Amino acid sequence: MATGSSTQPHTKTLCPCRAELLAALSHILDYSPSGGVSHHARVTILAAKMASHLRRVDRIDTLYASLIHDIGLAGEPREPDGYWSLEEESNQPMIRSHPLVGAQLAATIPEWLGVAEIVLNHHECFNGHGYPRGKCGDEILPAAQILRFADTCDFALREQTSPELISFLHAVRGRTVGQVHSSVADAGIEVLGEEGFYPQLLTPENVEVLLQGTLQRLAPEDLATTDAEVTAILELFGHVADAYHADRTGHSRRVANLAVLVAMALGLEPEETAKIKRAALVHDIGMVTVPKLLLDKPERLTSEELDDAHRHITATEEFLAPVHGLEEITTIAVAHGEAFDGSGYPQGLSGNEIPLGARILAVCNTFDALTSRRPYREARHASLAIDILIKGSGLLFDPDVVTAAVPAFLISQSAEEKQAVGA
Repeated sequence: MATGSSTQPHTKTLCPCRAELLAALSHILDYSPSGGVSHHARVTILAAKMASHLRRVDRIDTLYASLIHDIGLAGEPREPDGYWSLEEESNQPMIRSHPLVGAQLAATIPEWLGVAEIVLNHHECFNGHGYPRGKCGDEILPAAQILRFADTCDFALREQTSPELISFLHAVRGRTVGQVHSSVADAGIEVLGEEGFYPQLLTPENVEVLLQGTLQRLAPEDLATTDAEVTAILELFGHVADAYHADRTGHSRRVANLAVLVAMALGLEPEETAKIKRAALVHDIGMVTVPKLLLDKPERLTSEELDDAHRHITATEEFLAPVHGLEEITTIAVAHGEAFDGSGYPQGLSGNEIPLGARILAVCNTFDALTSRRPYREARHASLAIDILIKGSGLLFDPDVVTAAVPAFLISQSAEEKQAVGA
């Protein structure tokens, strides 16, 4: 049986630290094939130092908001270097609405309304010419003004490459006039002028070291998250993964929901079911490294292109590896491409060598892919998708998982069709 010796021991794992989760998410948001300095990392480092210089600023909320402030732009097409010019920022509707979208996403995390408020207001300007709501003066939280200043600094650094400090400070001072209160600008200039700090902002390696130091200083391990908060944050991972390619909206969430149904049908313990759900939410985050042209291709991928797409598994592992407490979830997520007969990827595992959670994800992932539209075909009906799963039972898929999944999928599909008719 699938629930035999292949199940993982029911050990209680520590919840990951919020900061480590959000740092991983920020790296996903900033992924660029050309590399370079992470936007969210550099903004976070500067914002965190500024927050320590000012009163009435929640340093932890500022830290978390900085790490995900542009999540509302996930999946949006960018310039070749991955960033927009300030002119584009002011003219594109999707850019002007991203603080609102980001705030809505942040507000889904339990007790994160403070973080959501900062994200919502980080493009407002002290003179009232910002967006999305045209707030002005003291209507704008100091933390949001800090984030605005740090964001502007990062854009200035990208446009001027590696300018001399004095000229850079002069440029930043000029750009932020009207954006933030003078006390916020003064704090930012003071931080940038600290001995040895500015040069460290210019290289990816030094920025990563500074970021880790910031996380360790402001978000120690005693700020560990609850199980519910971990799941909610990982749902943001799934949202970001699915935003990067056409026809994939909601894929990770649907796979997670199906995986819960199958795990319950197999009689798994609630804690094990929760791990599988979380693995489902992050199983495709490596897809952000796959070129849009590849997955949005209107024809079937060639074998060579499929190999390129399959490398997203490695990227998923690399994104998740720095987060302590996600080890079991990562193991499940990166094995969802394995096949029961050993013909899968990335390791060619077979049978009970494949974690049970990954065997469940393989079936759920395939079902959702088959019943969803792709650029090269329309969505298939659930009955046809189930026939394909049954034919692959014992080859690609664990027979016990397929047996448990079929009635669960039929019930789920029936409920969705009834809901659609009612709507």
